[in-house]
Amino acid sequence: MRVDDALALIGIGHIGGSIARGLRAAGAAHAVHGYDADPEARALARELDLADVVHDSPEAAAAAADLVVLAVPPPAIAPLCARLAPRLRPAQTVTDVGSVKAAVLAELRRECGAVPAWFVPGHPIAGTEKSGAAAASSGLFRDRYAVLTPTAETDPARVARVRAMWERLGAQVAVLPPERHDALFAGLSHLPHVLSYALIELLAETLPVADMQRYAAGGLLDFTRIASSSPELWVEICRANRAELLPLLERYRERLGQLAAALRADRADALRDSFAAAKDVRDQLRGGAP
Repeated sequence: MRVDDALALIGIGHIGGSIARGLRAAGAAHAVHGYDADPEARALARELDLADVVHDSPEAAAAAADLVVLAVPPPAIAPLCARLAPRLRPAQTVTDVGSVKAAVLAELRRECGAVPAWFVPGHPIAGTEKSGAAAASSGLFRDRYAVLTPTAETDPARVARVRAMWERLGAQVAVLPPERHDALFAGLSHLPHVLSYALIELLAETLPVADMQRYAAGGLLDFTRIASSSPELWVEICRANRAELLPLLERYRERLGQLAAALRADRADALRDSFAAAKDVRDQLRGGAP
């Protein structure tokens, strides 16, 4: 991303606000224009000075920019692209930050007739359980991955522009096919969120919340940190990627059944083998860190 580029953020929450803060800190955007569908979010963005100008429509924000980032839930991406398409200048680039790709691209083909050459599908692997512009951080993407999933229709020059933006934010950029992306993140992100929500809900139905507050230790709190994520956002993500998520949920249910059967039969060997295999893989994820 060039220093003289202007940026438009459609959606000024945790991710969008962090992009704004990070690019400003890196001196990588000479102007930041913002828009959010929520009037309170627009007011907060003005209060926090996350944009040079906060506009009252996505069209107005996009019109002022060279690079447009759609930091909105997956179902909103294709309709926004269709809405902006007639007003975009030939040199403008649009990208997104959604964690589902194939469904969004299919909807783009329905809305626009094809995936526009100016659209570069993207996904920063840097979200937290926090939400809203108040959680924006200039270093959120540093030393994290940003995945791009361009299609055959995507203009390579625009891919390079979006890659440069993420690199200025300190991210490493990887390129994956959309279907591979969705299969990976169904397991690496979407399934863990479903399990975290389900566990907290189950425990709340079983135990007094006061006891949970008093006695919950690091194991439960670490495992369920992401259950503090926005339910509205995660409902949309799970629905958009249900083709990949549902088979994993079924396999997880089968695995729990196998563990329950081993415990019922008091088969310590089966439990030990399962736990040891999981520990070996988990230790590899962070270079042997517990």
